[in-house]
Amino acid sequence: MANKKNPLKTSGLRQRTHKSVDKILDKAADIGERGKEAMDGLKEKAAAAKENVDGYIRKNPEKSVLIAVGVGAVVGALLAAAMMRRKN
Repeated sequence: MANKKNPLKTSGLRQRTHKSVDKILDKAADIGERGKEAMDGLKEKAAAAKENVDGYIRKNPEKSVLIAVGVGAVVGALLAAAMMRRKN
């Protein structure tokens, strides 16, 4: 019944609500665009890092294998320690 008594009040509320929703949607679109730009930048950096690693592996295959073995041993030791703690 309040709407019938004062339709201007309801109309103003509707306009303010629409403006607020529009602002929220604009912000969400801006955030989405910035997120997409950030992901594109990360993809470029990852591709460059991959190229650098590939080049290092081609130039130093023996060192690369030894590094991989060392990293695998460390990760394996950490996992084994974590599993032992979990049992206790």
